[in-house]
Amino acid sequence: MARRIRLDQIGDYAEDKLNRLMRVVILETDAELKARSPVDTGRFRASWAIGENFIGDYDGGAKQSATGANREKSSPPGSPSPGPPVALNYTLGSEKITKVYNIHNSLSYAEPLANGSSKQASAGWVDLVAKQMTRRARQLANSIGRQD
Repeated sequence: MARRIRLDQIGDYAEDKLNRLMRVVILETDAELKARSPVDTGRFRASWAIGENFIGDYDGGAKQSATGANREKSSPPGSPSPGPPVALNYTLGSEKITKVYNIHNSLSYAEPLANGSSKQASAGWVDLVAKQMTRRARQLANSIGRQD
């Protein structure tokens, strides 16, 4: 049986569904970027941050010397978890469709890594994640009306 929503509640119902969609897409994008990040010392992977209407500097660890142990590998070494989300200027779980969220890495070598300076991740890997998550958002949006 389909859920019945009073006319005066449609706006709140739709906003709640869209906020949930926003939350899922933000957290999945953060996890995907971390999982695909090239790893030598782990500092780059740990330095991804999510900001609400904000892009700030975040460094996931003290500067470490590279061991070079993973430099020649074609994919990042496996790890059980790429790390929890780092939130700047907002509280995880309070995402709103009316806000702008930025998932960013402010380390000085982030752009070269995104452009393929590592053998572990080819140029454009960040753009591929963005396209993947755009498709995921569309998929979730298409299913919103079918859920109670």
